[in-house]
Amino acid sequence: MKKCLLALFFISFTCVTFAQNCITEGRKLFDSKDYVAAEHALEKCPAKEKQRLNYQISMGGIKILLAKYAEANKYFNNALKMMTPQSPYYAYVYSNLGDIAMKGRQVPQAMQYYKTALKYQPENVNVLVGYGLTLEKTDKKELAIENYKKALDIDFANLPARKYLIRLEPDSLTEQEKLETLKERNIVAPETLTFTQEDIDLLKKILKAERGSGIEYLGIKFGDALPEGVIFERNPNTFYARKILTLSGYNLLIDRLSGEAKDFFLSQKVLAGDLFALTDFSGRPVFNDKGLLTDEGLSVYNKSLKGKKAYLLPGEKAPADNAQIDSLVKEYLTQGYSEVSRLEFQYVEDETSCSEKTLVNNLRCRTVGDGNNKRYFVLSREDTTIPFSIPYMFVQKYREKHSNADRDNPPVYKDTFGEKHRDIGTLCDKNGNMLGIL
Repeated sequence: MKKCLLALFFISFTCVTFAQNCITEGRKLFDSKDYVAAEHALEKCPAKEKQRLNYQISMGGIKILLAKYAEANKYFNNALKMMTPQSPYYAYVYSNLGDIAMKGRQVPQAMQYYKTALKYQPENVNVLVGYGLTLEKTDKKELAIENYKKALDIDFANLPARKYLIRLEPDSLTEQEKLETLKERNIVAPETLTFTQEDIDLLKKILKAERGSGIEYLGIKFGDALPEGVIFERNPNTFYARKILTLSGYNLLIDRLSGEAKDFFLSQKVLAGDLFALTDFSGRPVFNDKGLLTDEGLSVYNKSLKGKKAYLLPGEKAPADNAQIDSLVKEYLTQGYSEVSRLEFQYVEDETSCSEKTLVNNLRCRTVGDGNNKRYFVLSREDTTIPFSIPYMFVQKYREKHSNADRDNPPVYKDTFGEKHRDIGTLCDKNGNMLGIL
């Protein structure tokens, strides 16, 4: 009997020691920021230890740091079921559940978690910032600003709250702060006591340029030769130091971008005489009467750099809107066209050596929309004859080659066109222009 008691004591002592060791080791690794090793240490804990509240909360915290959000969610919800009404961990758990919901873009759910966390701990800075972010994303900017400012009142060094407030300028500024920043940026004179809406509108443009990496752009373009007064550093030598763009910096930025935009549009075969007549799709000018990019022009230029044509030449019509596109599609289908995929249309271009423009102008193909939303159509009526049947013939060939991998396409019958198997020589030259049929 004594041997049995000793054996039981040894087993019990071993389990307790092992449980303490796994938690202690996990905590040590967590503090050293080796979260993977901390996770492995806790996974080795005995089953009984894994049923404890501290274990569930600890594992939830590690999982969220390892971006294993579904697992973290499970551990934190397990913890909620174990917690007594007096538990001090409610704010922490609900805050983490809010963070997980935000990662999953579940903003309303995140908002509810943060609100619940604030009931338990109204001055939790991380919760205030998270709740503010949900308010901002649901267009409640004034309330978001209140929460960010409250977070900074509690913790002056909180960088997320500071960053989000900067993002919401000038709305997040008091009237006095607006006047001060207008002076710092040289938008108004130092002795000015008031400001106008025009001053604020100009400030908004400068802030937009600043958020669009305008300061970094000027630094790259000018380097050490950057003119004095272009950039001003607010609160230098502090952890919250911030470089801001002045009015002269903004003007230099627009001047430089305008020059690059002109060169870009000319490289896109826009005639020099048409350059200052360019408009966006709503008819607003790309350049002003001083030859500088307008606000709309900046947007047009940025889209154009990304390969999306966003400007109109003189006399050119704007692309069709969604209603017009739907109407055109119905019209094309009625006329005997079939819609094809971009890959199928690319195959037609490759096989015929014809450009898209040539296929549209000379072989009756049609396109609707632009960019990633462009749709392609080829004539497919049975009475279509060479050469207008050629594009659809190659579509058929493509579909036959990919029939196993492309089962969503409708069946294609080999006798759709009487002359389908007629040999086709080179249709287009190396520039994609029509030559003829051999």
